[in-house]
Amino acid sequence: MTQQRFLNRVALVTGGASGMGRQIALSFAAEGAKVVVGDIQDEMGAETVAIITAAGGQAVFQKTDVSQTADVDALVALAVSHFGGLNHAVNAAAIEGEAPELALLEEDVFDRIIAVNLRSVFLSMRAEVRAFLTAKTGGTIVNIASTNSYRPQPGQSAYTSSKFAVAGITKAAAIEYAGRGIRINAVAPGSIDTPMLRNAMARRKRGDEADTIARLSLIGRFGTVEEIAHATLWLSSDEATYTMGHVMAVDGGYLSR
Repeated sequence: MTQQRFLNRVALVTGGASGMGRQIALSFAAEGAKVVVGDIQDEMGAETVAIITAAGGQAVFQKTDVSQTADVDALVALAVSHFGGLNHAVNAAAIEGEAPELALLEEDVFDRIIAVNLRSVFLSMRAEVRAFLTAKTGGTIVNIASTNSYRPQPGQSAYTSSKFAVAGITKAAAIEYAGRGIRINAVAPGSIDTPMLRNAMARRKRGDEADTIARLSLIGRFGTVEEIAHATLWLSSDEATYTMGHVMAVDGGYLSR
């Protein structure tokens, strides 16, 4: 029987329309949470909610451009108005963008990656923390960083910059709010089998899949979205009450090399 660590709690997930974000939303719902899903992809976001409700869970979707203040504030407000509050938040929305070397990187591409991957985390955390403070209930936030937060890859100067900063803002905010009942952590996924990874592999053409796995994992396979969800939910749960300001690598041993 599935654990019910989040029974009657409310969890908000940005980037919940696909990939890691969708699985995190599904996993929260499977453990009893009422789930608010925000994403720019409205059809796929609605599909995430449909999967949850078909399984007997409760969820609501709102189309959200996470780089826009009004959209993010409205998403958090929806959690409070629709489900009566907010207990847990996961900020998983991200893009990789094109990956030329730095001298060929266009400003608009850099700005868009920073807006979706970093500005969105700031806006989301700000709105989420305000909701926690207003309700005086505390809460948890897990940001989705990357192994690029520690080890850059060629052709990813914009993406790497954004993910370094996500790790930094996670730690800084954790220090600010630890004494007020708000735990803030991050997960740093390695090579996880998602559409974004597959698209990046096709675009870069740096060897076949076996070569990529050999470079990026010690155990001969890509990670799964379920493994990212397991780590995220643990950090969100009462089992992790002494864990804060931590960026947890889930990377098949990649960073240990």
